[in-house]
Amino acid sequence: MLRPEAMGHVREIVRAQLRIWRKGEFADAAELGVTELLTNVLLHTVGGGELLVRETSDGICVGVTDFDDRLPLAGEPDPDATGGRGLLLLAGLVGEQEIELLPRGKEIRFSLRSAGREG
Repeated sequence: MLRPEAMGHVREIVRAQLRIWRKGEFADAAELGVTELLTNVLLHTVGGGELLVRETSDGICVGVTDFDDRLPLAGEPDPDATGGRGLLLLAGLVGEQEIELLPRGKEIRFSLRSAGREG
């Protein structure tokens, strides 16, 4: 089960895997996205989650699955709030983002693609 103190290790693993795939240009955005999605799992769901990072021909695809049927709320956060901006930040960083409802829970995915190969 993922614990908050393990988040740094998860980021290191993602960065190392991207280096192996020679996709290091995606490391910063991937780490931010993984951190945001896993933090949402830790804060807003019960039962943990799963992370999958896949290599694609022109980039990577990251998916986080949790076992909670509630959808994340992405909207304008209260200016004084200390949270609530993560999904907006993620939307500005990634090429594609989608949510797939599963029989039990959901998967949130985002893609990062090499420049000139979007679409």
